[in-house]
Amino acid sequence: MEEKRVAVVTEAGGNGLGKSFANILIKYDYEVVLAASKGSFEKLTKEENNLSQYNLFEVDFKSRESLTALKKHVLETYGKLDLLINNAEVVNGFGQKIDQINIDEVRELYEVNLFAVIQLIQLLKPLLEKSDDPSIINITSALGDINKMRDEGFCYSGYGLPAYATSKAALNMYTHLQCREFKPSKIAIHTFDPIAMKNCTHNSVFICDGIKDEFVSLIKKEKSRVE
Repeated sequence: MEEKRVAVVTEAGGNGLGKSFANILIKYDYEVVLAASKGSFEKLTKEENNLSQYNLFEVDFKSRESLTALKKHVLETYGKLDLLINNAEVVNGFGQKIDQINIDEVRELYEVNLFAVIQLIQLLKPLLEKSDDPSIINITSALGDINKMRDEGFCYSGYGLPAYATSKAALNMYTHLQCREFKPSKIAIHTFDPIAMKNCTHNSVFICDGIKDEFVSLIKKEKSRVE
């Protein structure tokens, strides 16, 4: 019997995307660790029917110690990691002008949206290297795409989310640079935007069929390194 692939999905903010990704992975025969922040963890633990499907683990994404505990849990439970999906994020400061920005809130957002991603890749890279076909998917947003945001016809172009948008732009650049670093290795790394389409879905977190198909193409055992 073929050994199941193991995935870690990070989830924070309670928007439901982490759970949606986990459910797709389970359908494709993955063992899934759903790493959730405190509020999401408490919400998910009440959904008893889901606990048998995935391995729920509470994480503080702003704490190196907590992220290290996640690594230890994956190592002791599975001994390897095949797929890391960095989905955890914070959104704050909608519509804020420069005089309204709270720099402490910006720091907190970057701790989760960018710094936690970097730390998780650092910590989990040795476990990914134990896989025959390891992948990382960094969940991004079109709000971090400078070219799209310059287009006045784009549905999000008028959104004022300076901290969130810049964190996703930084994540896109980090993923690009990491892709170059990992190119000689067996680790594939991608960005994936689950929301934006030709016909914009605005604030919806529903993963429609077209987006789902694109996600499925990334989680299959393929050696593509196209971002």
